[in-house]
Amino acid sequence: MGEALAISRTQVLRLAEEAEVPWDVASKMIDRICDVANQFASVAGQLYPGAITSDTLRTVQGRIDQNVALLRR
Repeated sequence: MGEALAISRTQVLRLAEEAEVPWDVASKMIDRICDVANQFASVAGQLYPGAITSDTLRTVQGRIDQNVALLRR
């Protein structure tokens, strides 16, 4: 997997620093985004009942979970 597909929390925080976003602000923002991302399958299932297959929701949520895990480190 290329580096662009496996971005770590440290790398995102470095980018935030370059953009003059304080570390604590960027860190809290990452955490909030991860919290929302963890709810994707549940929210999508509620908003579009039956329109998205369970397999698709599991697949998408699984990929989101992998990315969130990288950002939580």
